[in-house]
Amino acid sequence: MLEDPGLDTATLATALQEAWAVDASAFSFVRGYDMRAASYEVVSAGAPVFLKVRFGPAPDVPLEVPRALLEAGVANILAPTPTRTGDLWRALGDGTTLALYPFVAGRNAMVAGMTAAQWRVFGSTLRAVHDSGLPERFADRLPTESFGLASAALVRRALELANEPPMAAPTRRQLQALLRDRSKQIDAMLDRAGALGQRLREHRFEHVLCHADIHAANILVADDGRIFLVDWDGPMLAPRERDLLFVIGSRIARAVEPREDAWFFEGYGEVAVDPEAIVYYRYERILEDIGEIARSVFEDDALSEASSAEEVALAASFFEPGGIVETVELVQAPRLEQR
Repeated sequence: MLEDPGLDTATLATALQEAWAVDASAFSFVRGYDMRAASYEVVSAGAPVFLKVRFGPAPDVPLEVPRALLEAGVANILAPTPTRTGDLWRALGDGTTLALYPFVAGRNAMVAGMTAAQWRVFGSTLRAVHDSGLPERFADRLPTESFGLASAALVRRALELANEPPMAAPTRRQLQALLRDRSKQIDAMLDRAGALGQRLREHRFEHVLCHADIHAANILVADDGRIFLVDWDGPMLAPRERDLLFVIGSRIARAVEPREDAWFFEGYGEVAVDPEAIVYYRYERILEDIGEIARSVFEDDALSEASSAEEVALAASFFEPGGIVETVELVQAPRLEQR
């Protein structure tokens, strides 16, 4: 969440003691962009820990995947700490669930950036994830890529709301105006992504375990120089392009420079890349973000005007000159063997 929801820290402290034997003495809210969860740095009698409070049931598989990767020997994965009974989460009576992680002092790569060595480690780590052999273990529990553009319905709903009478909140009216002004572009993106998806369904891809959201904000750069892949909220079985989207010419979270792209592949290794799959995933990401922003701004009455304004500004940035919409079709990966 962007703002501290003001949870009862005494209740959280009791749960931490009962489930993890952690004696919590202080909680510091950590700002994040998962609107369904709140995160805290927790000071305890031992080492500090990182607590994630989800407002709803625990997502079992997203917790199990990073734990399984770590136990399979894949380094640089931040995985949840098991409870005393071996579970990866603890449910509270109010419907919220807790997951606990080691606390790593550092900043995300969107803020800290990464050195050449860290980019290479990122590459080798993501290759290890893709080559982990875990898809068989999670085959019946993870979504599998279908190129069906699941976000299309959400985006069309957003366009419908944009054409309704002006809403009361200023930021809602701003988003309505933005979506109306850009409706032809958005319709064109929906059509283009749909056509690409139909074509890609005819291709034969190897499906690997993908993080599916491994942009710079989900890479933690520790103060001691280590990096960690974090926030495994939506893993899936998909072509590796689903993750390589966030490297090859990516503009998500922060622009990836050509030299950074090269450093990554020095660690990742040779790979055949389908440029159309990269373009499809770029469209999918833009449309998904538009749909989620609209749902949050238009329908979440608990979202403050300040947070809503940040969301609207993010949506507007997509359409700026040289932004992600204008450059979505540009894929340059000359040193890679293309499919």
